[in-house]
Amino acid sequence: MIFQQIRSATSIITYADKRFLIDPMLAPQGTYPAIPYTVSTGKGNPDCELPCQIEDLLNVDAVIVTHLHFDHFDETAAKLLPKHLPLFSQSAEDAEKLNESGFKDVRILDENGITFSGITLIKTPCDHGSSDAVTSFFYQEADLEKDACGVVFKANGEKTFYLAGDTIFYQGVSNAICQYRPQVIAVNAAGAQFPLGHALIMNQYDVLVLMRKFPEIEVIATHVEGVSHATVTRSLLRDFARENQLTKLKIPNDGQTFSF
Repeated sequence: MIFQQIRSATSIITYADKRFLIDPMLAPQGTYPAIPYTVSTGKGNPDCELPCQIEDLLNVDAVIVTHLHFDHFDETAAKLLPKHLPLFSQSAEDAEKLNESGFKDVRILDENGITFSGITLIKTPCDHGSSDAVTSFFYQEADLEKDACGVVFKANGEKTFYLAGDTIFYQGVSNAICQYRPQVIAVNAAGAQFPLGHALIMNQYDVLVLMRKFPEIEVIATHVEGVSHATVTRSLLRDFARENQLTKLKIPNDGQTFSF
């Protein structure tokens, strides 16, 4: 498999010769305002430009949308993505919204797995701050869904890959690792908080605990920087990895590719 970091949570995964575009946020820098009640880089959202032309991201076999927050599927993606592309969605509710945007082939992930071109895709749970009462309140106030999902990829001849999605490190992530035994995991590790002080996704300490508990697994830190409410930078995470001997942690720059 090949993992290419694009920007924030957006990546391209080449797996069993199929290219998957993950969580496309395609708008130019500063298109959307900063998230209220959070830290802010002062650059709006996204807080940096894409490292490539948008056209380079449209030549894919399928798209996976782990949830419909703007930094995982934005208005620009809804407008520009070819409507015939298969889109994989976490729920019937999300699928209905994607259908309303004109997409003709929306498929719903589930825990039993669905097959695409010989690849099994298995939905896994996330805690995207939903267990936190304060965060849940602000999700409701902002009329935002609080659920997200991860995805396990399995295919003959490939390493099992786990896209953990927007989640803190909690028992559901441990359970998924124990059940599916991935050799490679991509974790969303920007330490985003909403509201300030209430975690939405992993930070450096989540990554540390995951890697101490499962030292045999190669880990990719994605969704680092790129949004105004990130609290973890690549430089911070690289320093932290060196200090804690996290030798199997990959921290790609935008546009960078790793093969596994």
